[in-house]
Order: sequence, then C-alpha cells, then structure tokens
Amino acid sequence: MKNTPLKYRLNVIGGGLIIFVCLRLYLPQLARMAGLGANFNIWLLVCMATLVLACILPIAFIERMCDFHPMLFKKQLPQTQDLLMVMGSMFIFIALAMVNSILVTLLGKVGIVFPAQTLEPINSTLTLVLYFVYSAVIPAIFEELFMRGIVLNLLLPNGRRFAVITSALIFTVMHTQVQSFIPVFGAGIVLACIYLYTGNIYVSMLLHFVNNAYSFIILYMQQRVNGISAMGFASFVMAVIIVGGGCSLWWMKKNGVTLFESLQKSGKNSKVSKIFTCPIMVLGLLCCLMSVFAQLYADLAV
Repeated sequence: MKNTPLKYRLNVIGGGLIIFVCLRLYLPQLARMAGLGANFNIWLLVCMATLVLACILPIAFIERMCDFHPMLFKKQLPQTQDLLMVMGSMFIFIALAMVNSILVTLLGKVGIVFPAQTLEPINSTLTLVLYFVYSAVIPAIFEELFMRGIVLNLLLPNGRRFAVITSALIFTVMHTQVQSFIPVFGAGIVLACIYLYTGNIYVSMLLHFVNNAYSFIILYMQQRVNGISAMGFASFVMAVIIVGGGCSLWWMKKNGVTLFESLQKSGKNSKVSKIFTCPIMVLGLLCCLMSVFAQLYADLAV
C-alpha cells in the first residue's frame, strides 16, 4: 500500500465517496417508493441500514482496490487519559459551534437564512431509542471506520498533517448541512488527531458518539419542553462541558499531551491541493457537494 501512488489512492477514495453518496441519496428514495416511509420506526431502520451500507461498501471497495487491511481495534478500551481528551475535545466542539452560530446569525442579518435543525416528532420510547441509535450510535461506529479507519490510514504514508487535513475535508463534504461547515470540519480535524495520538479507534468512536448524543439530547429537549426550560437545560449541559472540558485541557497541557501534534510541520507532507488533480476524487467531491445543495434546496423549499 505504501508504494501505491498517492494519485491512485486518492482516486480510489473518490470512488468510495461516489458509492457513499449514491447509496445515501438513492436507497432512501427506493425505500419510499416501496412504501417503507409510512411508518416512522420502520423508516428509521431503513435510514440506519442505509448509513451502514453507505459506509461499509466504500470500505470494502477501497480495501479491495488498494489491498489495504489496517488493524484497527486494540484489546485495550479507552483509559482515563483518553476520557479526559474526549472531554477536552468536546470543549473545542462547543467553541466551534458557538463561532458557527454567530456566523449563521450574521448571515441571517443580510438575508441568508438557513433552516433550523430539528427532530421529527418522537411519540414513543421505541421511536426515541431508534432515533438515538440512528443519530449517535451508527455514525460513531461506521463513519469512524470509514473516515479514520480507512481514509485517514490510507493517506498517512504521505504525511500525518496531509492525512488529517485531507480526511477532514472529505468528512466535511460527506455531510449535507452547509451551514455547519465550521464545526464539522473542526470535528474532522479533532477526531483525526485524537485517533492518531491514541492509536485507538475506540477513542475517536467515543468522541463522535458523545458529540452526536449531546446534539440529539439538546434537540430532543427543545421538542419536549417549552423554550425557556429547553434553553436552561442546554445552558446547564453546555456549562458542564465547558467547565469539564476546560479542566481537561488544563490537565492535558500540564502533562504534555499535545493532541494536535499531527498538524505541526514535521517530515515530508504532500500538498492538500493534490486532491484536485485526481479526476475521480474531484468527481466524488462534486457528487457530495451536489447532495449538500440538493438537501439545502429541499430544506429551503419546505
């Protein structure tokens, strides 16, 4: 794999992206045509299966084309130091979300209004559980296997810095919320760095899960309680994360834990612009961007 030209590997990743976006776009449409969208619980199961397939099939394609089978799982589960890094990373995520919120508000002042993120109505415990699994558990496992487990590792021979930034860009265009570019790109950077620092994909999965679970719980509370109570709950949770995350970052600095050492200029790194010289990679990115704007258009039309 290390002797495989970078251009070839990038084009293979681009092929994986095309598979991903086609499955994410067309499988749900086929399911709706088959009448599986009538029951929301069944629809959630369809969405879960779609996301799993959309990650697993590109992984299988990339591994086959590059003859690349990384050893991803350690026997060792996340340790105390790893948990502190997760809490510190959540502090960073909250900060990025605040910056993004300010930017979206400023854009709204000049007439560029994005639809607010909401959940579909949740009227039963089963729906709540399925929705939570779809929103937090499935992405944490399968997106991490795809992005950090395969894509990031495949790019590492050309420099850790290059691999982190490139994988974060790909992770960003895979998501269909253009108004969340800053926090999603930042999350891609942090998830890659924490995976490389710990060498343990369980840690990046845990961080991904905690972030998605936090977002889900906040949105759910906004749906279930009145505005003032929901705002109070969100402020309380955010305060806990900020205090805990700030303490964790202080501990990391005191103990010399350099989470972002992968971004430091050291050794030979390829240029990120290299991805735009690979036609299949460019096509994969364009397919993802088309799905982003198609989703935005659908949201604005509603």
